[in-house]
Amino acid sequence: MSQTGDHRDADEQALLGLLPADGSPADSTEIRSRLGWDSERYARACVRLEEQGYVLSGQGRGESVGRDLTAVPPEFRPACGRPGSRVIVRQVPVTIPHALCDLTGVALAYPGHGGATVAGPPGSMIWNSGGFRLKVDADTLDVTITVSGLAGNA
Repeated sequence: MSQTGDHRDADEQALLGLLPADGSPADSTEIRSRLGWDSERYARACVRLEEQGYVLSGQGRGESVGRDLTAVPPEFRPACGRPGSRVIVRQVPVTIPHALCDLTGVALAYPGHGGATVAGPPGSMIWNSGGFRLKVDADTLDVTITVSGLAGNA
């Protein structure tokens, strides 16, 4: 899985943009129709995204496609693409790839260290007196959570 940086082309971004944020499968025929692509163009974009670890194709190859959230820790998955959600972070440090899981507007907290809501301009950092630190990467919009003070995981 090679999700370092954001090197997706326009077709890959367009396809990924139409997939449900929660990882549920989408009908390939409907997605292809919405994009206005022929089957070859669609297949090429799917294969590239699969190789990068961003999507999983359903049974019957090409019947359905969905975001591959296996790289996203389980506690974050229900909050992907759902502003107003809350997540208790279990392990730090952790980086959540924005291309897989949009955490904009999601409240994150780490036990004993406080928390923050993912917002603000890319490249911003939020930290509090409890040692919680949230950084949004300016290029990829990936969210990184770290804490200072006592080491350990919840």
